[in-house]
Amino acid sequence: MLHRHTAIALALALVTHNAIAGAHAGLSTIGTTTAVMSEASTADDASERLDGQSGDQDYPYLSAIKALATVGEVDQATGLALTGYPDGQAAWLLDDDTVRVVYQSESYATMSNETYGWPMKNGTRFTGSHIHAIDYDRAGLSTFLTNGNSAAGLVKGSSHLFDTVYNAFGVAVTADGVWGNQALADGTRVNFNAEHALTEGDFFFQSFCGAFYEPAYKYGAGLGFADDLWLTAEEWNIQRMFEGTGVDAHDTMGLASVVVDLATKTAYTVPALGQSGYEKILPINPKHPDYVVLVMAGYNHGIEPTPLRIYVGKKGLDAQGNPVGAGANARDQFLARNGLLYGKLYGMAVANADYAGLGIRNINTDDKMLDDYLTDASAPDRFNAKFFATSYQWQGWDAPVSVRDTEAFKWQAASEQPAGYTFFVGDSKTEHPAVDPNIANQRYVQNMTNKGGMIGVELTDFVAAVADGDLPQALSAKVTRILAAHDGALSLDVADKGIKHGNQGTHATAKDGTAQMVAPDGLQWVRTADADVLIVDEDSGNEFGERKYALVLDADKFELAQPKGYFLAMAGGKQSPRAQAGVAAIPGAFKSATSSEFSGTWNVSALLARKANGTFYTADELKGTGEARINASIGLNDSQFIGVLQHKGESAGQVGAVKADQGGQLLMFGLNLPASALN
Repeated sequence: MLHRHTAIALALALVTHNAIAGAHAGLSTIGTTTAVMSEASTADDASERLDGQSGDQDYPYLSAIKALATVGEVDQATGLALTGYPDGQAAWLLDDDTVRVVYQSESYATMSNETYGWPMKNGTRFTGSHIHAIDYDRAGLSTFLTNGNSAAGLVKGSSHLFDTVYNAFGVAVTADGVWGNQALADGTRVNFNAEHALTEGDFFFQSFCGAFYEPAYKYGAGLGFADDLWLTAEEWNIQRMFEGTGVDAHDTMGLASVVVDLATKTAYTVPALGQSGYEKILPINPKHPDYVVLVMAGYNHGIEPTPLRIYVGKKGLDAQGNPVGAGANARDQFLARNGLLYGKLYGMAVANADYAGLGIRNINTDDKMLDDYLTDASAPDRFNAKFFATSYQWQGWDAPVSVRDTEAFKWQAASEQPAGYTFFVGDSKTEHPAVDPNIANQRYVQNMTNKGGMIGVELTDFVAAVADGDLPQALSAKVTRILAAHDGALSLDVADKGIKHGNQGTHATAKDGTAQMVAPDGLQWVRTADADVLIVDEDSGNEFGERKYALVLDADKFELAQPKGYFLAMAGGKQSPRAQAGVAAIPGAFKSATSSEFSGTWNVSALLARKANGTFYTADELKGTGEARINASIGLNDSQFIGVLQHKGESAGQVGAVKADQGGQLLMFGLNLPASALN
């Protein structure tokens, strides 16, 4: 180990800003790390506490798990590093022989550690979050979980997802221009305070968290987006970067909702989706060829309480509802054909007469009524709701407004409450939603992170609501409380593993011993030939190890099929014996004992499955509805997935030297649930 660390130290001395510039000999390159950061149980044996090696890997309900890439590893050809925390991820075919795996990093620039500057085609540089694309050999990836090889031999190269970015004014960003989180509505650029001044970039992408890849017409001919897209957003609140300057973040153009045109490598800020930031933007089936429907989940400039929100947009129109013709610029043609110029944000509301039946005696939009409902064990698990818009609608590029003047500040106002209804407001910390992978349905599941619950939402009258050809006045929905937020709501089957650090029992229960989900963050709904499964990742700061688990869903009843979940893996925690021993997956990368977080799952089964004749499915067979159909034809325990782990305790050494911010890992895994969990 001393020789290895010496080699790393010599190599790190040669690192400059963003590239290793050919001098990266001795540094770990993408895919070479084989040690896995997650654990099946606490490291209670000395062999599980060695630098550069894994902890306990005997997972009871995983068939295999391996590292695809690790934050801090560098591209063998370019020297560019993978940055962290790793967050939203997905995969698709780049060509018939290559799977492109994309993940984005959740980074906070000078509120944490600046990443190296990401250069755009025009030379403008962004620090903060990156979006990395790693290309893997398809044939090799299909057998990766069944052999002992590292992923290094599968890596064909890496890159960034886009090289051009447009701001909230509809203008391509230049170094002497503006980015939304540093711009007032009149276009004035405002500076951060001295403590938070940027040194690695002209601007920064604030905290890209959950993401989603949506192929064209995923739901059938003409249904859904017209182009292949990546959806992401900045999230949270950056007010402390302005402290002492007199600038209020609410007076800026806010945090960007971003849609990437994958064909042109162009990222567009989309103000029609909102300017206050989101954890995740998730498309669902619009059921109508002229519309798109998106779930808009998560943090919003610290403004709360707020209702659950969706966006409805109509294709082919500009912000005023006029047709966008062939003479329009490429920006507006792209956004219009995908329903991203003319639309509104809608919030969930409940009829005033129905609140008492949900246990809410005092209807007050200053209270977190939705949280109160989630924690009330005696409340009913099903209710009806409607989605209504506020009086605000984005009016176009020539009419920019600050966050303060958007819908974000209207949900609580008495004048904005729909007749006979009140917005069902709650804590804005609603992390990942998950769309029903049965593309015939118009429903999704939402993690309720603040109190630790989960609800399902099904739209019931969308087509009728848009029958007049305009945006709907209201949308009806059926809501199901899939998991309430109280002790006794959920325990996990850990088999003979899942032992918490410090001999504090098992991960059958949360860190305090309660039987419930706590701070659910990552979420993916997987539909296979023999099960519908929700894969959940918690972000509770669990000092005894953070949990990843599977919940089997009865899709017909829209409720859990079993009164328990299956423990999949754990990671990190201040009490971790591996942390106390100062070991890491990349030798020398250990920094501190702290919490970790799994963050998302993506089903790659259809990309890697072979047909009866031994060949892979072609791109034509996967497009449109094809990928969902193929995924649903494969058994759960034969399916393959990718996911990420945020592991900031391993952010030193090579990770810090290449300016990768916080550590973590891109993982590939398979499930091994018992027969009793399957159809």
